Amino acid sequence: MSALRRALLVARRDLAAERRQPDGLVAALTFTVTLIFVESLAVGPGEARRPVIAAALFWIALLFAAILGATRSFERELEDDAIDAIVALEGGRDALFAGKALALAGSLAVVALVGGLLSLVLLDLDVALPLHLALALALGVAALPPVVVLDTLLALRLRARALLVPILALPVLVPQLIAATQGTAAALAGDAGASLGWSGLLVAFTLVYGVLGLTIVPVAAE
Repeated sequence: MSALRRALLVARRDLAAERRQPDGLVAALTFTVTLIFVESLAVGPGEARRPVIAAALFWIALLFAAILGATRSFERELEDDAIDAIVALEGGRDALFAGKALALAGSLAVVALVGGLLSLVLLDLDVALPLHLALALALGVAALPPVVVLDTLLALRLRARALLVPILALPVLVPQLIAATQGTAAALAGDAGASLGWSGLLVAFTLVYGVLGLTIVPVAAE
């Protein structure tokens, strides 16, 4: 079985579990919607309508939703010791990382779509470049899972993992957060060149941390 097929099997299994027990996705959606609403009230309607502020509010909420979703996904694996069975298979460690990252990206895409539409309606935002905005959102969503899944794996066997995962992930995700925020803000404001430039940086982050995860996970999963 190819490495890609193993990763897809893990991702399909994770998404099927999410459909059967959608509490993680519902919690991530609820958290994102609530956080965007509260943040917009905190900064004020005028400031929240500025492209860079609106983009920052959205990506901060989505970042925490990614951490929440990854933590819940691995909690399910630990409940029935399924993770040990996956790790014991040939290529299981790499498949676990890649499959979890793909599944988290799929869940985040749903959260991003709902949260993005809410932000546009709630803040009454004008979108100057819809296609550039969609590209920045898609690449931003893809850039988060490799780091979040890797940090969740590193803290998986620790009792305080719910506390440690944000501590580990947030500093590392600052560059992705800045690039996604600036790329989204540029698309909202109509700056095509800047939006594409920041989107290209998100691609680089995704590739770098994807390779890093595949390198570290075989050891971290022990």
